[in-house]
Amino acid sequence: MVNQEDPRVLRTRQLIKDSFRILLQKKGFDSITIKDIAEKAAINRATFYSHYEDKYALLEDITEVAFNNMIPEQVLHAEEFNGETCNQLILMTYDYIVSFYKTCRMDSKSIATIVDEKIRKMLQQMIETIFSKDATFSMRDTINIKIISAMTCSAIYSAAYTWLKEGENERPDLLLDIARTYVMKGLDLYRNSDV
Repeated sequence: MVNQEDPRVLRTRQLIKDSFRILLQKKGFDSITIKDIAEKAAINRATFYSHYEDKYALLEDITEVAFNNMIPEQVLHAEEFNGETCNQLILMTYDYIVSFYKTCRMDSKSIATIVDEKIRKMLQQMIETIFSKDATFSMRDTINIKIISAMTCSAIYSAAYTWLKEGENERPDLLLDIARTYVMKGLDLYRNSDV
């Protein structure tokens, strides 16, 4: 069993991650092999496998760590889902998507699908956590919170992704106005309903 706190282990994991990122910029995800990663990191394949099961586990780890590092303190400690929390989530999601597309060559659908699914799952869980602390939602059934969290996550993620794809990269302020208005009006309607 590998001691995850050992400085050598941490250095090797970072070396593997850095090598993988460099390869992602040069090659498509599908064509990267464990041998490529090991050679770039100057380690043997057995060392790679002592840290990661495969390149998919490595990608998931990189995605999760990068996303978690982008979460603003305000969102981590949010007790309610308000306009400012919504703004922070929209900008964080947009910034993550932009940095992801700058890091990776996007000629591979599989990497986009994997990352998209992971980020959506993490974003939805974050929103669900905030809703469960929010007095407006905490009185509601857990299934309602899950459904509203999923819809809120979809609205935020889809807006950020579409904004990047449509080439509006220079105007995240407009993205905020559109997405926040949509999300907050929908939540206001839900809060005031008898559901």
